[in-house]
Order: sequence, then structure tokens, then C-alpha cells
Amino acid sequence: MPELRLEHIRKYYKGLPAVAEIDYVFHPGVYGLLGANGAGKTTLLRMIVGVLQPDFGRILCNQQEISHMGGEYRRMLGYLPQEFGYYPNFTVHRYLRYLAELKAVPPELAEERIDETLEKMGLQSLKRQRMKNLSGGMIRRVGIAQSLLNDPDILVLDEPTAGLDPKERIRFRNLVSELGRERIVILSSHIVSDIECFADEFLMMKAGKQAQSGSLTQICSHIKGRVWESLETLESARRLSQEFVVSSMKNMDDGSIRVRMLSERKPAKHAEPAEPGLEDAFLYYMTR
Repeated sequence: MPELRLEHIRKYYKGLPAVAEIDYVFHPGVYGLLGANGAGKTTLLRMIVGVLQPDFGRILCNQQEISHMGGEYRRMLGYLPQEFGYYPNFTVHRYLRYLAELKAVPPELAEERIDETLEKMGLQSLKRQRMKNLSGGMIRRVGIAQSLLNDPDILVLDEPTAGLDPKERIRFRNLVSELGRERIVILSSHIVSDIECFADEFLMMKAGKQAQSGSLTQICSHIKGRVWESLETLESARRLSQEFVVSSMKNMDDGSIRVRMLSERKPAKHAEPAEPGLEDAFLYYMTR
């Protein structure tokens, strides 16, 4: 079983910290990396896959520094970057065959692996289609397929659900849940709902730092007593939204507005404590 360990990871750009002092250990399972745009998620993932080197700290895979492992580590990896290149005139099959060669998948296994990944992503019927004729969501699915070609032990996916329609997202969730039983799967998103229902643990980043981490239950327990709901008039709802962090407002049948908000104290006369969710926790740590 793989283990991936981050020890005191830092990365600077022009003297400013893009990633600051990240310590974390990954074991087989699905990990959601959450943060606003610019939080340092992509920089951290690029260090994990070896595209960037940390300025300080080290990354170890099974107790070996990845910078010393070379091809051995690359063969363990599957990676979907936020933006990935492809040859527009290649068919889906030719593109995957080309990447299978780059990943050193044995020729006798390549066709079998291509067919397996196409089936997993529901792309069998597009095998002979040219890449330039695919929609953005289909191209994203091909990108996920290529990350699986070498049957990786560590799968790193940067914004994998971008462009996927609801049906494709369900297929993706089921696939990732299955893969996470024996592999380390790390996926990033700035949309909490994309990964809330199937990640085993979450790592939240803010301004390059680790804001919070743990399971859904653990993270939500930290903000228990800080989430409130209250039925308000339009005027009072607007006032509360200016004073507190409001996660949602919902119009009710009786004309009132149900306001869900974060506060260290009771924010309104009729406010009642609410059970925290991951989105509440995300807003809490991102706005502190």
C-alpha cells in the first residue's frame, strides 16, 4: 500500500509564499484538496507529481524522497493537470496509445488498458473521434482516462470535474470511490459540493497555508455552535448579510427568508443552531 508524506513543504514565487509549511500524510483513500482560486492547490499538486521542486521540505513516497526515485515514482503516478495538451487531429484512441507509450505501458498491455479506461469513462463510442471534435466535458473525460492508463498507485487530479455534466459527475464519483480503496487519490476543487459526498478526508488551503484538515465529521465538529439559521424579513436578511458570513438565503412559501450564517454568537433573536456541513466549514476557514 502506498504512503505519501509531505514534510514542511514550502514554495516561493518572487519571494512570496505560494505554499507555506504544509505537513500531511496520505494513505490509500480519496482526499479532497479545497481552497479558493489562488490558494496554492495547483502548486502543491505540481510538487506532489514532481513537476516542481519544493524550496524547503521534502516529499516522500514509501519513505523515499521522490526527487531520488526518478522513473520509479513516475510509473506510480497518474496525473490530470488543470490544463492538459493534446494533438487536435489525433483520434481518442491514437492519443491514448501515444500517452501509453510515454508512460512505458508494455505494448502487449496497452490496448487492454486503453479499452478499460475508455469503458470506465463511458468513452467507447468516441474511440475513433478526433480530439478537436470533442466537447470540453468529453476532453476532460479523456484526460481522466489518460491518467489511469498505467494503473497508478497515486492518482492526482486537478479540478477534474470542470466541464462535466451531472451524469458524468456521478460516473466520476463512483469511479473515484472505487479507485480509492487501494490507491491514493488526491483531487482539487474550489467547488465544495463536487467532492463533499465521496472524499474520505479533506485538506483546506488558504493563502498557501493549511487552514484545516480531517474527515467530514472532524472538520464539521470544529465549527459546531457557529452555524445558525433564522427566518427573517427581506430587510433583516440584508442587514444580517452585511454583518455576518451568510452561506445561503432561501425564499420560503410564507414570504420570509431562511438565512443560514456563521457566527461565534447568536446572530439574531430568532436564530437557532444548525448542523454544520462542509460548505459551512469551508466558508468559516476561508473568511477568518
